[in-house]
Amino acid sequence: MSDTTEVSSNECGEEALILVVCTGNVCRSPMAEVLLTQQLQEIGVRATVLSSGSWSSGQSVSEHAVAAMAERGLDLSGHVSRLTTAELTSGADLVITMTGQHVREVLEVDVRAWPRTFALKALVARIAHVGARRSGETLPSWVVRLHSGRMPLDLMIDDPAEDVGDPIGQALDVYRRTARELDTLLELVTDAAFPPNRIS
Repeated sequence: MSDTTEVSSNECGEEALILVVCTGNVCRSPMAEVLLTQQLQEIGVRATVLSSGSWSSGQSVSEHAVAAMAERGLDLSGHVSRLTTAELTSGADLVITMTGQHVREVLEVDVRAWPRTFALKALVARIAHVGARRSGETLPSWVVRLHSGRMPLDLMIDDPAEDVGDPIGQALDVYRRTARELDTLLELVTDAAFPPNRIS
């Protein structure tokens, strides 16, 4: 798997860079990367989806993550973990993390990423409140709307029920459940960020 996953151009020429972050970049975020790439490809959106982690780099992806994605026709076998850096976050239109703790870890690397960084379940909740992209609205402008009203104090509040659980060290069935959860949540994001009636 290459460092960047490029998706074909859509009719309107949309371009986006989305970064997905977890702890080790060996389970959740690599799975989310290929799942999101697949979703965007299916609707013809041109984008680059990357993933990274907060703890280590140069590690092989979890065997169960590879197996769970292979069952969906997705290849993670060549993925190698990388650290989240300011270079990665500064170029991203949207940063999606697996937990609230990961949001804080992103901001330790690049505090300027705060308006563009959301834990996945919190992002879905914000979308339910704010709504999908409007006709003619750019992706960065929509992300600004999603961020509106968030307070720094929100970063201090942790709710495990709002996190995507870490399957590391668990059975393949747990990875499959994580994959299903990620696919469902990311589809909600994809549908809102790139609705078919949206005009660039």
